[in-house]
Amino acid sequence: MLDTRSPADTVRARLDDPRVAEALNDLLDHADLLAVLVTGLDGLVRRGDDITANLSSAIGELSGSTGQLSGLAGLKDIDLAGLAASLGELSGGLTKAAPALNTLLTSSLADQRAIAVITALGDALVEARDTVPAAPRGLRGVWKTMRVAAKDPDVSKGLVYLIEVAKHFGRAV
Repeated sequence: MLDTRSPADTVRARLDDPRVAEALNDLLDHADLLAVLVTGLDGLVRRGDDITANLSSAIGELSGSTGQLSGLAGLKDIDLAGLAASLGELSGGLTKAAPALNTLLTSSLADQRAIAVITALGDALVEARDTVPAAPRGLRGVWKTMRVAAKDPDVSKGLVYLIEVAKHFGRAV
């Protein structure tokens, strides 16, 4: 069966989806920022060759004075053409990822409290990796580990927190 809907009908049907309408509202709320971002990326991509040439020239001019300025010697080894190509690829990927990035930036993940929790989780993961004991042997060793862990107030506090997170997450999904 042929689809007789016009492109305008398809757009109207998509606008009836609350998620699409909400995403469009978010985009419209940030239209000025998106315009600046797209204009800047476009200019960067269009002028990539000029920027690369200017950087190469500047590094060439500074190469004689590397003894005077610390850190310039490392700039000689930079592949500016590769850097420009990578920038072009990155800008294309950034343009495609903009809706997802906007969703993340407007979500509660950008809240300072959430960032503090994520930071604490990262610290705990790294510390645990450095201090993890050898795995217990057999069923008896696992139960002994659980008994000892249950007596640790930090473990209890962490488990209570995870259960509370699970409760709130369960409500959200």
